[in-house]
Amino acid sequence: MSETTLKPFNFSPEVIARMRDTQQIPVNFYNANGQVLIPRKEQASGDMINKLLQHIGSGIFYREGDEDKLGIKSGARADLEGLSDTKLLTEKRVAELSQATESLFNELKFAAFGAVHSQKMHTQVNSFITDFEQQPDMMVGVINILDTVKGTTGSDLSKQAVKRAVVAMALKSRSMKAMISKDRGRGSEAVQPLMMGGMLSQIGKTKMNLPEGEKLTPEQRSYVRKFPLLSYLMVAHEATVPFEVKRLILNQKRTLPENTPSNNYPEFRWMTATLQNLVQENDKRGKKEVAGDILRQLASLKEFVVYEEDVNILSLATDFAALTTDSEWREAKDPIMAIKHILNSSFFQYGPKVIRDFLDHISMSLSHNQKIIKSDDLLILAMTMQSGQTYFEVVKVLDVGRYQSRATVQRLGVLHMVSLNADGVRQGVFQPETFRADPRKIHINLAQDFLRRIIYVLDPIIDPELYDKISKKINSAA
Repeated sequence: MSETTLKPFNFSPEVIARMRDTQQIPVNFYNANGQVLIPRKEQASGDMINKLLQHIGSGIFYREGDEDKLGIKSGARADLEGLSDTKLLTEKRVAELSQATESLFNELKFAAFGAVHSQKMHTQVNSFITDFEQQPDMMVGVINILDTVKGTTGSDLSKQAVKRAVVAMALKSRSMKAMISKDRGRGSEAVQPLMMGGMLSQIGKTKMNLPEGEKLTPEQRSYVRKFPLLSYLMVAHEATVPFEVKRLILNQKRTLPENTPSNNYPEFRWMTATLQNLVQENDKRGKKEVAGDILRQLASLKEFVVYEEDVNILSLATDFAALTTDSEWREAKDPIMAIKHILNSSFFQYGPKVIRDFLDHISMSLSHNQKIIKSDDLLILAMTMQSGQTYFEVVKVLDVGRYQSRATVQRLGVLHMVSLNADGVRQGVFQPETFRADPRKIHINLAQDFLRRIIYVLDPIIDPELYDKISKKINSAA
């Protein structure tokens, strides 16, 4: 390649952070046709750098000859470069957080949530975030939450709350590192509601006698799915809990727009009707602060602001915490298998951005720097066209590094997926008999391709039958 060749910029957090530290955009950035989109700037404000980040979805390019100015080493190893074995969490801090959570949950079985509870949790959360974000290896160290929680005492509910809150905090903190300058004071301010929401999101379960297991009756499932509303109502009256925290608790399982196939719950019409009735009830009883907060929540639902990054982060962290916790009906999964299960259910569960951020920023850190996606793995990609039509491609991983969503893959073929509702959960079921091989076997760099996203890892342990059938189809076409 010549020095004028355009190369896609991968929005490396380290490069963006360097721009913020030096207050410089050191090179011109271009569109695919070579037109300057973001010019070089010596004294670049945070807003100027944010304009660069607006092109994450569409792609932006730099000249190969500018790699040194960007601090990108030509031919550098993309693999584990920069990751550290430093453990970011201490047993002492996690034990303190766990004890405070267990104490809170025990008190809530018999008492109402109050200002004292809120202030204690606010202090704990802020201290934890500060400790995490001030570490030199905050972006690259091991997030050893599973190891540290093992040594704590307490109920599964409180352990899950701690895991959920820490995973959500870490994902938000790392995702923001390149997006918002820390010297503008927005770091902890934006992370705090999410971590506090993670601690409180399932407090409704302290007052519910919940059935467990994979095979729940429709009535049991409907009852279980009401916990976000009950959790919200347990804090709705408390003025010291920020509106944003309450909103996250209420909408923690509303990750996708209502007009798209999803696994959102509680059911939207039921929830809005229930909230409207609660406004009237609380107003009649003189509980103006509760009625007012519920009205604000209803307004936010109408404004369509709940389908956002923080709700997705909280929901994903909840699933990771549950999958890595033992229960009477399921053994805890190791972090790699838990992450694969999350990825494999993501199509109807999460927005694309949170999955990319999860894979790129914390997935390896949660699994002691082991790759989730490896060379020669078989993946299924979703490619959604502007028309709204989605195609499903089977690919083989040729090369993948630290940023797990940005693999280079080889397209092996396409297949169909059907949507089924099994036990109240929408699932995508792939049809191996529909597989059609692509003889071209083109190479795709997912760091440059913004139409495609990873939605499934074909794994012989998770689904041996699907893995076997598709492998045979691929081999027969070779």
